[in-house]
Amino acid sequence: MNWKKSLRAAGLVAALTFSLVGCNTEGAYSPQEIIDHALQETQESLAYYAEYTMDMGEVGGKAQVKEWTKDGKRRVEVTSDKGEHIISVNNGSEIISYNVKAKSAFKIDISEDGLESFPSPREQAEKMFDLVKDTHDVSMSGEEKIAGRDTYKLVAKAKKDNTLFGDMEVWVDKKTWLTLKMTTNNAGNKTTTEYTKMDESAKIDDAQFILDIPKDVKVEEVSGAEPESVTLDGVKEQFGEFLMVPEENGLEISNIQEMKIKDRSEFAFEYSQDQQPAFSVSLLKAVEDDTEMGDIPGEEPIEVRNQKGTFMKLGDILTISWQENGNQYNILSENPKLTKEDLLAYAKQMTIVK
Repeated sequence: MNWKKSLRAAGLVAALTFSLVGCNTEGAYSPQEIIDHALQETQESLAYYAEYTMDMGEVGGKAQVKEWTKDGKRRVEVTSDKGEHIISVNNGSEIISYNVKAKSAFKIDISEDGLESFPSPREQAEKMFDLVKDTHDVSMSGEEKIAGRDTYKLVAKAKKDNTLFGDMEVWVDKKTWLTLKMTTNNAGNKTTTEYTKMDESAKIDDAQFILDIPKDVKVEEVSGAEPESVTLDGVKEQFGEFLMVPEENGLEISNIQEMKIKDRSEFAFEYSQDQQPAFSVSLLKAVEDDTEMGDIPGEEPIEVRNQKGTFMKLGDILTISWQENGNQYNILSENPKLTKEDLLAYAKQMTIVK
């Protein structure tokens, strides 16, 4: 995986963590209780029409958004300050997105695979809070009105400077537990998402969740399926020669998956230790772009196998990355007991396979 590009996109992910739903309960709450409510699944999905603004700073500019939600279905229309107009509909069985200006569209079948490959805003927020639980101090900061609704305001202060996720502010609706406003500072880019209108009494026609694409626009079908499992011989066919952690002392490869990254393949070797997940090693061809992204806040330069590499800690997840002999390697911890030294030791053990 191109970690630098993925992590720089974290600001965009954070900006989408705004449609969380939970139960309606009165009383005084601690910051953790508010987070728990906001991330809780609801038995009855909300139906509403809403409008909000997104300011994604230098990364993505500004946009106005209209949203229709009913019976688990959702329609979102985004108009950016650059003239882009994108309409997306999740009708429960597929996601369809139409870029009006570019006259392009795609659809994703989610009837069988569910939304595992496309996390919901609740799941995105859950991951975000999990990532900052050890690096930030979360506290209450009073109550404010957002879009005319009463909210709790939470502030997450970074414990150290130069972290990937800087200070965050979240405003949670007292009634619906929706996140009505969120500001983040991720990888040096500040993003703000804020609802300006929320109407639970709006009458929403089912036709809103039918997206008519013009006949002259080709609709590309995108697979939402999980990466495919492959054999070691399949990896050898594409790479010929590469490094691999040997299966020794109870360490074994439990699975090898192939993922397409644009025009190149990425293989992920999943390792287990004594039948428990341990770590994964991703392998892909290095390209010049991988080394020109610049440093990321929270990223630490280290030496891996006598090569220049990086180390990063995101919550309980540790990763080391480096390039060697034309390949990009990333080792990602899957066991919270593993340390940076453990990952470096596994990297040192790697041997060439042909």
